[in-house]
Amino acid sequence: MKNRTVKQVVSSLQQDKRRLDTLTTVLQLQYEAMSERNTVQLESLNQQALALMEAISHSHQQREHWFALLGLHADKPGMQQLVSLLPAALQPAVQRLLHELAVKSRLCHSLNEKSGKLLAAQRELLGKLTGLHKQNHYPAMPFVR
Repeated sequence: MKNRTVKQVVSSLQQDKRRLDTLTTVLQLQYEAMSERNTVQLESLNQQALALMEAISHSHQQREHWFALLGLHADKPGMQQLVSLLPAALQPAVQRLLHELAVKSRLCHSLNEKSGKLLAAQRELLGKLTGLHKQNHYPAMPFVR
């Protein structure tokens, strides 16, 4: 049971690495679509990004369950304990995987912030052009899920 659970955790991390690679591409395309005001493409990319983030969130929840089964905390020290449970030959590969996940997560966060800044600048410009910049809030905007 313990070996199977550890394998499930590592497999889940590998899947999230692939999801983050895809999310990076989607976020880059999303920024371009926002810059070009391509609303049709942006709608599609938003849906893709949401689906990827939901899948990552779900796999994170599943890993928390597996960590609990292993008697570990689902945090950095718990992850290090998990790595120590692996055969010595596999430990460096899993350490690299964890490092790559951290780097890819920071990249996605950075790309998302970049898009947020572009959106804020576009809204500010639109507000100045329409005179809405004097209001204290944004008009109601429908969000599609």
